[in-house]
Amino acid sequence: MEFNQHVDAALAAFVESTKFFREMGDAMSEFSDNEEIQRLLEASAQQRVEHAENLIRLKSKHQSLSQELQKAQGESATIEDFERIWQERSEAVERKRINVKNIADFKNFKRTVESAAGTGSAQNGQANGAARDDKDDDDDDDLIIEGVEDTGGEIFSLYDPWSKALMKNPVRNSMCGHIYDRDSVMLIIKDNIGIRCPVLGCANKTYIQPAHLVEDANVRRKVRQQMAEEAATEEGSSEEEDED
Repeated sequence: MEFNQHVDAALAAFVESTKFFREMGDAMSEFSDNEEIQRLLEASAQQRVEHAENLIRLKSKHQSLSQELQKAQGESATIEDFERIWQERSEAVERKRINVKNIADFKNFKRTVESAAGTGSAQNGQANGAARDDKDDDDDDDLIIEGVEDTGGEIFSLYDPWSKALMKNPVRNSMCGHIYDRDSVMLIIKDNIGIRCPVLGCANKTYIQPAHLVEDANVRRKVRQQMAEEAATEEGSSEEEDED
């Protein structure tokens, strides 16, 4: 199993254990102090969030190192070139500060765990979610959008969960509703029938099959809109540089 899949499996296990302890707490509330049980649930949930932050930081760094390794291999004509380029790129990755709290995986995990534990921050988030999400979105590394009509208000990313690239041909998994890039998911499941949805906290245990993947015109439209906005931003930046 690849490193990132190990991380995703660990995060999913954190979510499931939180749900289990929540159920145990509900069952014991008739015989114990409910406030004390809630404090224990919140404390254990916070520990899982802290562990998840470290795991997602490692996952993000691993992805960056893998990308830089591929670039170094492609740019190297000799072993000496590769060693020099790889050392420069890997050191640059190590120096880069990773703000995990702005990564979509962490935000989704935190919401899921807090909701499963019934913590106060999750309850407050439901009451004040719109204002909080507007603030958080300013700093997102991954663009997060809300598809109320199609997802029942579920938050999802325009970036493919495997390649982390902006999806060009989005498809929806009809078994759980999560979105992937068709080229990416088809490449993953082509020679492996034992692949489940990689989205953090997804309860769907069914292996992904081509028949489960359906076109999603609404998400495709949002992807094209985002690409157009990014192109316009790059063009504006280029014009400013020319004027300078």
